[in-house]
Amino acid sequence: MRAPYFLLLMGVCGLMLSCKKNPQKEIAKLVTEWQSKEVVFPAGLVFTKHGRDTVEYELPCSSHKILVYVDSIGCTSCKLQLHKWKEFIEEVDSLTYGTVHVIFVFHPRDLREISYLLKRDGIDIPVCIDVEDKLNAMNRFPSHQEFQTFLLDDENKVVFIGNPAHNLRVKEMYLSEISGRGAYHAASAQSARNTQVETDNTEFDLGTIPKGEAKTVGVSIKNVGDSPFMIFDTRASCGCTHIEYEKRPVLPDSTTRISITYHADDRGYFNKTVSVYGNMDNSPLIIRL
Repeated sequence: MRAPYFLLLMGVCGLMLSCKKNPQKEIAKLVTEWQSKEVVFPAGLVFTKHGRDTVEYELPCSSHKILVYVDSIGCTSCKLQLHKWKEFIEEVDSLTYGTVHVIFVFHPRDLREISYLLKRDGIDIPVCIDVEDKLNAMNRFPSHQEFQTFLLDDENKVVFIGNPAHNLRVKEMYLSEISGRGAYHAASAQSARNTQVETDNTEFDLGTIPKGEAKTVGVSIKNVGDSPFMIFDTRASCGCTHIEYEKRPVLPDSTTRISITYHADDRGYFNKTVSVYGNMDNSPLIIRL
């Protein structure tokens, strides 16, 4: 078992199981059971586009693949959040040049709903509709939705378990692993995965902004380390702040730029922050407005 990964999941997932008497014990048991376990894919899985038109698809022979199993329990739209998956897939494609595939396997309660959601959120990759739930029958996946997503290696063995579209730290683990940095293989690897960055400014005085208007600033981030730099995610302290950035690796000695737009939705003094998460030392980088 990878100790840093185990400790991380203990913190990340404890709240999910807080209703149980001993959530840490439950998580420890789950991680121990699934670490390096092989996921078996049954023959005859049918892949479709948008859950309707059948397409030819073979499981990729690549260094990694990401398996997302979606059962028929609960609100599919709520638990899927396909718009987040679309963004994550784009990041993975950019980072790996399309060599790491995300494989959705649905055991749907309502196929029409799945088809609608896939079209609505622009998920155009082939997805599997497993009406008979054969994949789950062979592997007996955990019942909690946050533990039904797996990063697999080239032998379909579990490297990580957890949902990268829902949890930022799990997302960092996935992107670090598939990019070849392997940040969580051992505690000492934490610093090895990182690069160093420099910014031109992290504090901005936007002055007076009339209510209803907006102001945009740009932040240049230069990669001064030895490894490619990747922004994993950004978070704003309020919904009135919009952030744009390029979702591609930044090579050493190269620069990327983040655009931050603040919309003044009220009168008075404001103090906002933007957090930039990536494979740099002391992540996140905090930008203050």
